[in-house]
Amino acid sequence: TSSPTSLLDAALRGVIPRLRAQGFLGASWAQTLSRGVLWSEGNPFRPRLRLWTGLLVRPMDGLWLRLSCPTNRRNVLVSMEPLYFYDTERFTPLVVEFEPVGGGLLRLVGEIATVAPVAPRATFRTLPLARAPEVGEAHGAFYDPAYFQVKKGEITRKYRKLIGHQPQTEAPGAASCRLIEAGPAEHEIREVGPFLGGTRSEPLDSPEGGGRLQEVIFKNLVPFRVNYDGHTVAVDPNRDVLAAGARAVEHCFAEALGANFQQEHQGALWYLTKYFTPHPAGEAHFFVKPWAFVTTPPGWSCLLDGIHGVGYDILRGVVSTDLFHATPAVFWLHRLHTSIHVPRGTPLLRVLPVPRSLLTAGYRRRGFLDEGRTS
Repeated sequence: TSSPTSLLDAALRGVIPRLRAQGFLGASWAQTLSRGVLWSEGNPFRPRLRLWTGLLVRPMDGLWLRLSCPTNRRNVLVSMEPLYFYDTERFTPLVVEFEPVGGGLLRLVGEIATVAPVAPRATFRTLPLARAPEVGEAHGAFYDPAYFQVKKGEITRKYRKLIGHQPQTEAPGAASCRLIEAGPAEHEIREVGPFLGGTRSEPLDSPEGGGRLQEVIFKNLVPFRVNYDGHTVAVDPNRDVLAAGARAVEHCFAEALGANFQQEHQGALWYLTKYFTPHPAGEAHFFVKPWAFVTTPPGWSCLLDGIHGVGYDILRGVVSTDLFHATPAVFWLHRLHTSIHVPRGTPLLRVLPVPRSLLTAGYRRRGFLDEGRTS
């Protein structure tokens, strides 16, 4: 009898001529997809697997689509880098690219990837806190003494109350975002990519037709080891590096906001200088706080997308960075009784600006129609 994979291969190969005839599929993609549902490329000892989902996508004008792993419930035996679909004129096959992690049998079941719209019109510039003191003031106002007094006994919900007044629409035009350095820096601003379009099946470094979208890659500032025993997360940082970084953060705030800021806003400084914040006992989570802030124009939030490592994931979330400017990396440990080492300079977090209106955007779903190409 035929295997499920071979039956699916036959079904998808059979539809390719029809997709070509009706203008849904270009020659390059038709040749690539004729290899079947799943194929491998690159180094045979570390292959790059490509899986056609059987779907075609086309972003609306002025948008791209971002394909990424389904954090926060991903298959930890698969490594997947973000991929962008830019072609607004032609359909592009929704191909998922990934690498197996480790050996043994790999099963792909349930959610394997997520697709979200993004706007290719956001860039970053870097400033020291001394040139953006209002950001430090906003941090101090949020983490004021009353915040910590309430937090001792209950959840404050202060962030939820803050974003309850956020604008839902953004100003037209490009978004000029800021990365505000408040201490030692270990980050990178880069253009997103790679890209897939409808004319060729190989990824491109930059999109045809223009558009620009930058992201910040935050890297680990303090080397540390961490262990989870099922009840307690124990973080063991390099104490000397942590102490030197904390002093630099305090100096940065004093330079920007005056010598009295630390005394009046000790809790706000501790939020940053401690660098690590644990979750309640029994949870396999803890925070790492970059010594920097991110600001976006009104109506823009930031997607915080973790860069996973051996034995841990860093979870995905969204922060309204037009109102609140800290971007914590939330670790999830999925190995018990194992010491995990995270060196200095390890990439932890992608921070990507996204218009808030796109966070709830939907999709138009169309079937394979006989009468020809549809929008």
